[in-house]
Amino acid sequence: HRGGFSAGDETGYVFLNCKVTGGGKMFLGRAWGPYSRVIFAFTYMADIIFPQGWDDWKDPTREKSVYYAQYKCYGPGSNTSGRVPWSIELTDTEAAPYLSSSFVNGDQWIKNMPGRLKRAFFTSSQHRRLKVVS
Repeated sequence: HRGGFSAGDETGYVFLNCKVTGGGKMFLGRAWGPYSRVIFAFTYMADIIFPQGWDDWKDPTREKSVYYAQYKCYGPGSNTSGRVPWSIELTDTEAAPYLSSSFVNGDQWIKNMPGRLKRAFFTSSQHRRLKVVS
């Protein structure tokens, strides 16, 4: 993330149906700038995530302006019990806008992806269960 987001921006990063693996411990995200939004949803997390999950980049004021969240993630690194208090475990209602392709203006660029990938993105069982319109 480039750190250039502002308070009014309605953008961010959504990691949907991903797999977080690797060697060594890591954070899910660090508040490099004062405003950022990062959501991990339906994502497998290996045991490489620091328990706190997120880092304020040595600036506690950012804890009030960033939006860092998880939704129905799984795996040994997904446990939210040790997460920083300013991170969020989303409810179904809170997660719904981020699970739709409209969050990233998907109708503008996702239509060019291969058909099998588009079908997987737009018709996943998670989207149907939440009744999210893509």
